Amino acid sequence: MKIILIGSFPTSITLYQYLHQNKSLHAICVEEIASQQSNPNYLDLIKQEGIETFVINNKNILTQFKDWLLNTSPDLVLVCGFSLKVPKDILHIPKYGFLNIHYGKLPENRGPDPLFWSIKKGESNTAITIHQIDEEWDTGKILLEHPVSIIPGETLGMVNSKMSYLLKNLTEQAIELVQNSNNYKLQSSKLSFYNRRPSSLQTTINWEEQTADEIENLVNACNPKYGGAMTYYQGSPIKILEVSPVDTQVPLLGKTPGEIIHAHPQEGLYVCCKYGKLIKLNIINSDAGTLTGTKYVHLGIRQGHLFTTTLHQTPKTHSVI
Repeated sequence: MKIILIGSFPTSITLYQYLHQNKSLHAICVEEIASQQSNPNYLDLIKQEGIETFVINNKNILTQFKDWLLNTSPDLVLVCGFSLKVPKDILHIPKYGFLNIHYGKLPENRGPDPLFWSIKKGESNTAITIHQIDEEWDTGKILLEHPVSIIPGETLGMVNSKMSYLLKNLTEQAIELVQNSNNYKLQSSKLSFYNRRPSSLQTTINWEEQTADEIENLVNACNPKYGGAMTYYQGSPIKILEVSPVDTQVPLLGKTPGEIIHAHPQEGLYVCCKYGKLIKLNIINSDAGTLTGTKYVHLGIRQGHLFTTTLHQTPKTHSVI
């Protein structure tokens, strides 16, 4: 089968290697923004292996890309990590159409970043869904769905890597199934929900409203794609990349969410959350670099100070007991 892969790297590297080794890969297409941000430059490495490449942007997708696709005449186009909508006019060009690999359940987790929302919501499982691409976002018929567990404490990057390793076998199954139209099933309209790309507000810790568990989920959902969950200390923005729950403590009374309860250069940095539960800040990213919580204490952070939700929120201080 003659296959074109539209993908982002390194997410698609396993898929690329399988198709290349199987001698079914005809060409690689990448989105222009993704190709500029790729490090190392996978596109250059792919070109060195003699694979034809095409860089897509929102201007050429319905002109040069359409003409190139007509000339190439592939049997199938596989899409894995692509933010542009595929125009309806080109969906019929490949013999078996376009298939999208979606890192989430459908139809309840449509949108550009399904893994973020699964982890932020504290879900214990998700899925890799391979579906037809139609004229709307993530609404095409489903070819196959493979469940994937989310282990407590896993970050977005960890789950993304775990899913990427599964792509070889799932792609092999999809290629076998795609040749029979009876293998597709319609998506349910009752469970459908479209999650937009998270805003800066949605990747910021709300100390007053979020519980310790919810903050941990948000931190994990923001690592590494969003550089961590945002918060502010003494008016300066920082991002938290890893936290640990403190499950054995008795809830603290009379403390403010975001208040630093303990800051010690050996024991670490502990912060009060909603309902008086503590979390330990393990890894922090700031102007001083990416530091452990214990190293961050050396910068002058103090017990009784507050982490705040907004830049202009007045940081109150409390007496140290």
